[in-house]
Amino acid sequence: MIINQQIKLLNILKFYSQKKSLDILNNVSNKIKPFIGDKRLKRFEDTVNNRNKRFIIVCENLDNPGNFAAVIRSADAMGIQNLCLITESGNLDSNFEKHDMISMGSGKWVTVNKYKSTTECIEELKEQGYSIWSSDLSATAFQFDQLIFQPNKFTPQLSYFLSESIKNVNYLNNNNNKEVVEEEIIKNLAINELYNNKIVNNNNNNKNFIKNDEKIALVFGNETNGISELMRSLSDRRFYLPMVGLVQSFNISVSVAMTLAFLKMQGVITPDLSPLDRIKLLNKFILSSIPNNKLVLEKLGFDSDLIFKLITK
Repeated sequence: MIINQQIKLLNILKFYSQKKSLDILNNVSNKIKPFIGDKRLKRFEDTVNNRNKRFIIVCENLDNPGNFAAVIRSADAMGIQNLCLITESGNLDSNFEKHDMISMGSGKWVTVNKYKSTTECIEELKEQGYSIWSSDLSATAFQFDQLIFQPNKFTPQLSYFLSESIKNVNYLNNNNNKEVVEEEIIKNLAINELYNNKIVNNNNNNKNFIKNDEKIALVFGNETNGISELMRSLSDRRFYLPMVGLVQSFNISVSVAMTLAFLKMQGVITPDLSPLDRIKLLNKFILSSIPNNKLVLEKLGFDSDLIFKLITK
């Protein structure tokens, strides 16, 4: 009973702390927006509103910094905000930013968390509720394109199933006395019907069916040796991308791009940042475009150290 009350109190304190942070950062945002052009601000807002944190890209012990720069570029383009870089071994130092021509500057717009050990990275991700999925060519890995992800929204790729799916929804029968159900509602019902009946046949135990509340860290290993044995032992799942040619593997940046494209087509890389995360990211983007941003914040009456602490924690 006492433990439950303590948890409840901690949740209340967390709520008010987040609300206070949200109020402060909204105020900051309103004050700094005039320092950049309308077109750039609109680009930032659209990007933030389409960011995803359900999926995280993890790169372990790469040799070629250009490959990681290309991974960053693909992640940014697909709406992935967070990446992890493990440099326990391999020839890649953490100074990947110098390869700006490859990343096309996208390193400024994603969050890269750096780790010196695989164990440290994976423990942190698991504490945050992420399942660890590692790209691996071993015989017991599963074929990635045979997975069926429960979609978060209707996508054109599901249109083939739409007409058949809605037939099984009772109150969508043709009845002239009823109001027409909005298209978005029909699509959402079709998704549920498709996933629950047409494809999975109510067999929730099938390992190929991925529920839409599962947070996943996608791990890609060294260009030559793949993931480490330690990473292999810490993985919840191991997967591979199918190939029919004579080569045995894709370039790592190509593998990441293909994996994300498959997830995008399945309708599962969708906007999912909280209001607080969105305003943090928007302020980070705007401030990165303002020269002498700390001085600007101070002149506007803000504690610059506090603001940067709020947007980066």
